[in-house]
Amino acid sequence: MLVGVEKVKDVEAGPVIIGGMVLDIHATPSIPANPRTTTPGKVHYMLGGVARNVAECVSKLGTKPYMISVVGLDMAGNLLLEHWKSAGLSIEGIQRHQDIETAVVCNIFDVNGELAAAVASVETIEKFLTPEWIQQFGCNICSAPLLLVDANLSPPALEASCQMAAEYDIPVWFEPVSVAKSQRVASVVKYVSADIFSCRSILNSRVSQ
Repeated sequence: MLVGVEKVKDVEAGPVIIGGMVLDIHATPSIPANPRTTTPGKVHYMLGGVARNVAECVSKLGTKPYMISVVGLDMAGNLLLEHWKSAGLSIEGIQRHQDIETAVVCNIFDVNGELAAAVASVETIEKFLTPEWIQQFGCNICSAPLLLVDANLSPPALEASCQMAAEYDIPVWFEPVSVAKSQRVASVVKYVSADIFSCRSILNSRVSQ
């Protein structure tokens, strides 16, 4: 049992969601793009991150998810946190300091709206969303009806999160994010939301064990 953590049933406790808060940048040209020059078009900022998106959807169903994540003291972090606070959601589990660069994904589309290229700068999620940070919120996890984790976490952070949930018999919902990351906690989850490719990867990992 976690030292200093006593499980207390809270009928109003919402799910705990651990993972990425990301600023997505979507760039779509209005004419076919030429290499090595700028092209007129539209650029939009979108609030993203797999865990953040799920948490926001859950909040719209009338419950209060508890988000554990990291953002920086930068424009992207400000946009994400201001929206979170405006929705009346807790920011206690969201780590912020000057060494963190908020995760950003830039998606470039073609004139037909199909993804042409993308650049993901999300390494700070793995670097700063550590087991030590997550373990501070043991009381929230042990009283939650559900723990959701996304695969943007490092393997040690995923392991720590799932161990805490297992200790108090809290079901785990795993969001694989991508095929490459889908096998990280395949053996301990109860629920998975995945496309067919991630499902195949998870099943293959179970067969090979």
